[in-house]
Amino acid sequence: MTSGAGHRLLEFLGELRATTAWTVVVTDEIDALSRWRLSGSTWQAVVTVEPRRWLGLEFEAGDPVTGKRATYDIDTDLYDISRDDQRGFAEEIERDIIEFLDDLRKGVVLRGNDGTKFVLVFPLNGSHVRVIRGRVMTSVSTHADLAGARQGGDFVPLE
Repeated sequence: MTSGAGHRLLEFLGELRATTAWTVVVTDEIDALSRWRLSGSTWQAVVTVEPRRWLGLEFEAGDPVTGKRATYDIDTDLYDISRDDQRGFAEEIERDIIEFLDDLRKGVVLRGNDGTKFVLVFPLNGSHVRVIRGRVMTSVSTHADLAGARQGGDFVPLE
């Protein structure tokens, strides 16, 4: 059985609670399940750590002027992370969640607009992710450099 899934993530969440001005609250603790709610002035997130079943981040950010919003999720999906052969995958997802939250803390997760569409841009795994909220769907693309991901408008750090 995978025993360490989520352990580093829980430590990191505890560190965020002590070192940021964000709201960082544990909302649920049931057996091995731990759910955390985090928020800044223009974003909110829920992090779920259930070491034998699921690791996940549900993130939503908004434009304070237009009210437009975009979401981005990182999770272990339907994979059975209790299995030894899924250990590497669970560790990768855990690293991605920690990297995303750390980049948010460092101010490198950006928000902006491309025409009428709200856009998020952030580094992840050595590339840059661009999330665009359309009328109905959210699209995600990966770019080799920050300039490619930032096309279309001015970007500022999420607060």
